[in-house]
Amino acid sequence: MRQDTDRRAGTASTGRDHDAVVARRGFPFFSFKHAGAPMENLSSFDTAPEHRVRRKAQRAAYDRETVYSILDAGYFCHVAFVVDARPVVVPMTYWREDDFVYFHSAAAGRFANAFCSGEVCISICHFDGLVLGHSAINHSMNYRSVVVHGIAEKVEGQEHKRAAMKNFFTGIFHSRWDQLRPLRDAEINAVNVFRLKLEQVAAKIRDELPDPERFMPDWPVWTGVIPAHCAFAEPVADPRMDFQPPLPEDLQAFRGKDGHVPGCLGAPGAPGAPDRSM
Repeated sequence: MRQDTDRRAGTASTGRDHDAVVARRGFPFFSFKHAGAPMENLSSFDTAPEHRVRRKAQRAAYDRETVYSILDAGYFCHVAFVVDARPVVVPMTYWREDDFVYFHSAAAGRFANAFCSGEVCISICHFDGLVLGHSAINHSMNYRSVVVHGIAEKVEGQEHKRAAMKNFFTGIFHSRWDQLRPLRDAEINAVNVFRLKLEQVAAKIRDELPDPERFMPDWPVWTGVIPAHCAFAEPVADPRMDFQPPLPEDLQAFRGKDGHVPGCLGAPGAPGAPDRSM
């Protein structure tokens, strides 16, 4: 189930080429579209062999449409980097704008210092269900995942950071940004915003029934899939407030941003399903 890509970081030439592009553009260079906005070219990423999926490679995907859909459905990722020759993994919120994944952190701290000093790896995974087979070894989980390797860039300038944070909010709550108290300059200065270009990208998906039982298929045990999804409960008002305006309609109807329907839609033999079961 894990993303079985090589643990090595991206090639040095990739980092140098990317830095050269940034320098030629006169960084910062942004096109602040709505988070999750589609791009005109929905082709595949040219992922290097060392970053491609090896285990169950038929479940891998490298096309932008699939990668975007997995990234845009999530709220949290895990960011891995190295500090003082030791590996560190930090859970963080993220969002996507075109071919970049964005993060933010406090302006001070080891993350802010280490994130741009070397290569990083991010991992996003959605849990879509439990897979129950005939034997203990034939149990699994359905999931959608993306792993990205690369070199992060720091977003400079208050207006660029403010625009990036607005895209972060509007990607989850479409109208809430305009209802909020405006950010003060001191608050913007206290935040670092980073972005990681989507270049060395690999998605991996399992949306299937259990693998066929080869040894004792008539063994009397239930087999199948128990689908799972992220669900939001009723909003709870802050009781400490002396005054609460009415709950906005968009929050009353909030169901999240993951429209994926988990289950057996990718199982062998399902109508129109891709063959990822080999």
